[in-house]
Amino acid sequence: MNNLEQVGRAYRAFAPAYDAFFGAVLEPGRRAAIQGMELRPRARVLEVGVGTGLSLAAYPREVQVFGVDLSPEMLGRARRRVARRGLRQILELKVMDARALEYPNAHFDVVVAMYVVSVTPEPERMVGEMLRVCRPGGQLVIVNHFRTESSLVRGVERLLRPLHRLVNFRADLDRDQFVQRTGLNVQRSALVNVLGYSTILYCGREGVRDEIAASNRAARLIATESD
Repeated sequence: MNNLEQVGRAYRAFAPAYDAFFGAVLEPGRRAAIQGMELRPRARVLEVGVGTGLSLAAYPREVQVFGVDLSPEMLGRARRRVARRGLRQILELKVMDARALEYPNAHFDVVVAMYVVSVTPEPERMVGEMLRVCRPGGQLVIVNHFRTESSLVRGVERLLRPLHRLVNFRADLDRDQFVQRTGLNVQRSALVNVLGYSTILYCGREGVRDEIAASNRAARLIATESD
């Protein structure tokens, strides 16, 4: 079984309990991330790894939101949430691999991934796709947990280790190395959630190193040819 199949299997099993474990505890980060986005009326927003749609109600009514996720079970819950709450700003929810987005270049004003990087196989490839579909002058927003020296947070990580294993979560991802590998142009950041457990990275589409972008495009082409 490859990594992608493992992730899909994990979230298929975990979908019914996902909101209970990750709903309220990570909600401050979701709301803060959206409030800090550069959103104008009718802006096109893509949320990668939208899951059960816990963030969707926080988007302003005047924007256009598209969501993708690997898990049909998670998306089924997201669609029911959209219908139940009458979220007209949510235009599309599709099953899709974030490493090979089925959207044209420069299609979105804002591309966001919340709590996805640490559970995604090949996160650099995912970020490369996020960059590809984001328009020039657009914004990438990433919310994720990165490795920390805080003894309190490390204690929480130890307590959550069984849950981390269940969803293939990496708690040791180094922020600086991640930014360097992806070539992201981080313009500002903020710590969110209890004990500053998560970090929001607000990144500009401009300033991405050409060699990183080219490498991501090449990796995507090679992977597509081998699939």
